[in-house]
Amino acid sequence: MNLRTLTKRIFLLDAHYPRSIIAFIILCTIFFLWRIPNLNIDPGLRSLVPANHEIVKNMELAEDLFSSNEIVIVAVESENLLSERNLIKLSFLHDSLESMPSVSRVASIYNQRYIVPDDGGFEIQKLLEKIPSDSIENQKFIETIYASDIIGNLISADLDIMCFIAQITASTDFDEIAFRDDIYSIVSHFEGPEKIYLASSIISSAESIDNVKRDMRTFTPIALGLMILLLILSFRSWTGTFLPLFVVGFSILWTFGLMAWLEISVPIIGGLIPIMLIAIANNYGIHIISHYYEFTKIDQNLSRTEILKRTMKRLGMPIFLAGITTVISFMSLMTHELSKVREIGLLVSFGIAVSFFLSLFFIPAILILVPRPTYLGKENSLESVNNFLVNWGKFFVRNRVPFLSILFVGMFLFSFGIRDITIDTVPDNFFPEDSKIRKSSAVINKTFGGSTQLNILIEGDIYDPLSLEHIDRLMSHIKEKNEAVSSTYSIADVIKKMHYSFNNGNIDSLKIPSSRELIEQYMFLHSIAGEDNDFDLILNDTDDPSFSQCFVRIKKVSTVDLMDLVDDTEDYIRSNYYDGRPIKPMLSGPAALLGAVSHLVIRGQIISLAIASLILFIIMSLVFRSFIGGLFASLPMLLAVLLIFGFLGNFGIPLNMTTSLLTCILVGVGIDYSVHFLWHLREHIRDGEELEQAISNTMKVSGKGILFNGISVVVGFSVLMYSVFLPLKAFSVLIMASISFCLIGGMAILPAMISLIDPNFIRK
Repeated sequence: MNLRTLTKRIFLLDAHYPRSIIAFIILCTIFFLWRIPNLNIDPGLRSLVPANHEIVKNMELAEDLFSSNEIVIVAVESENLLSERNLIKLSFLHDSLESMPSVSRVASIYNQRYIVPDDGGFEIQKLLEKIPSDSIENQKFIETIYASDIIGNLISADLDIMCFIAQITASTDFDEIAFRDDIYSIVSHFEGPEKIYLASSIISSAESIDNVKRDMRTFTPIALGLMILLLILSFRSWTGTFLPLFVVGFSILWTFGLMAWLEISVPIIGGLIPIMLIAIANNYGIHIISHYYEFTKIDQNLSRTEILKRTMKRLGMPIFLAGITTVISFMSLMTHELSKVREIGLLVSFGIAVSFFLSLFFIPAILILVPRPTYLGKENSLESVNNFLVNWGKFFVRNRVPFLSILFVGMFLFSFGIRDITIDTVPDNFFPEDSKIRKSSAVINKTFGGSTQLNILIEGDIYDPLSLEHIDRLMSHIKEKNEAVSSTYSIADVIKKMHYSFNNGNIDSLKIPSSRELIEQYMFLHSIAGEDNDFDLILNDTDDPSFSQCFVRIKKVSTVDLMDLVDDTEDYIRSNYYDGRPIKPMLSGPAALLGAVSHLVIRGQIISLAIASLILFIIMSLVFRSFIGGLFASLPMLLAVLLIFGFLGNFGIPLNMTTSLLTCILVGVGIDYSVHFLWHLREHIRDGEELEQAISNTMKVSGKGILFNGISVVVGFSVLMYSVFLPLKAFSVLIMASISFCLIGGMAILPAMISLIDPNFIRK
């Protein structure tokens, strides 16, 4: 069965069974709508990375062994921080944090112990035995603080800020939002007059979800309202206004309904699904209605059935091509290494396929039943729009050489910005610089060396002096080679400190002892003087450990620094610890995860874009039976991609998980507009029209649909520029720029180039 036969059969179904089609679509919508309330939201970064990724496996192993990968830092600032009143008050904050179900341990001055030399050994002393009640005790406590190793870790050098480091037991299904609400509730009882700052990737993830949800609730209705207004001005009828929006609405409901039925959680980037469908899904319906109205205006004596038949005959192939190419562009995301991006690609492809299906069945079924707008019978109806489009096309045909020269020179110069593209997957950077999260992170980064950490899981014979030497060497390398690192902590540091204290503070003794028996003796003495849980975070078994966990604190949280840190550490491990000898280090923790996500974003972006572009070029070449035809159809899309990457670099907009999805919209929409223009241009030429006349008629018929669709999307998404969530704001700017350029591609670049070159494929 060829496409023309299929189009004819679709038309017969629309013409003979319109009410049945409408009823079936409504029933399907109810079916998908039924499960949407059961949708779950997953704001975590870990869900984005494939479950079999090495970093994810390491994190799961670390959780099994040590029950913690994440930290939350709560910092308290006060001018009289160490007064008796404040110390008593903040001791309750320590207890409240420690009582949270997801918190495995809280480190603060209230439970900190330190090693001090003693005659013939060492002692483990508690930093704060009791809260000072007078100035003498307070001064003694301050001296103890300076004698310990907590300055810059648990309290600032000027003694104005102290912090509580909560180790979080964050499993795969950890609820970041519930945890954020609980810790905010606790902190609110202790805030004032003291200032309290919170920093953690957990808090940032929860805030990101709240911002996306709030912006969707606020701006989506406004965007839809603006689109409705523009469609009313464009078509001047309720049918022309709401039918494309019904298609968009149904496709969104069906897509989220499918997620609910398949029990797929909505990731942080899932909020972009409605945006992408609004940008694309109304395309097909607008073209059908535009052509239907134009054919009505040409011959008022034809029945609705006959006009619809002509519309479907003329639009069958270009709509099919537009739909299939857009689906392919999003299906290319199935090659992406981020699992949630693959899901987004599959789901948006489903939503586009639904909008394509509804445009072919639902819209024609409605048009068969409702009367045509009366204004179409007037001689000057839509005349101003038609004149504008015809004159627009003539302008670019007449001035094709200067226009194309300026365009390609400008594109060449603008593309130099690609060199300056940055990557940013750090959750804190998704918020404005004056936001509470960014301010809190800035204070904690400056005072305590950051709230983001890289965990390194060590497998081996931990008490072997050689193993400890290598652990110490690895930590030293990381700190020396990476400026972003503020501090490191490992079992090697503890052993060195005990050996140093055992030798009465002799500086030459600040090293790993050469005797295993001595190391085990130190650990035994520490177990007698210390607490049972002192080593729960760094040793899986105090008596005979086979795993240890090391911590690297990062003060400068940027994606480039994280990627450099992770890459350098992995290179060092591969060079020195192949075959697991003498130890087997494994990267884990939030910093490693962010580094992995960044690499996957870059690789996935390049691979999916290359695959989609190649497949669509091949399809267009086959459709127009010409290599040149494939090149013409693909050119606006390729130029749009080049423009957007130049836009990212020139205006400092980072590439992240949201902006990386934009190229799929560019590829799909850019091809759509090209297909409609070139296909209908070829139809007009086949009807015997001269090239310039064919371009004018194509602009008048197909150009109207392209123009109405593009302007409605651009204006609709302009409201998202006011979002406080920076990735959404950047996405709105880029989608407006990309759709605008696709409009120029379909309505200016192609007419100019076709008239200049007059390629043979349009006459086949």
